[in-house]
Amino acid sequence: VWFQQNGVPPHYAIRSREFLNRSFPSRWIGRRGAIEWSARSPDLSPLDFFLWGYLKNKVYATKP
Repeated sequence: VWFQQNGVPPHYAIRSREFLNRSFPSRWIGRRGAIEWSARSPDLSPLDFFLWGYLKNKVYATKP
């Protein structure tokens, strides 16, 4: 499991990063994380790959 944060100041606090390092060792994405990711990055988030397609299928599914 990976964790991705959006880099807002509260998430960048030392206590927050220490928690993420304990809970997701080398598996979190964000400022000063195992994988650097700039705040407000124009790249797609994991939700863009999974959630919206899943929700669209649920909304437009035909009922038996």
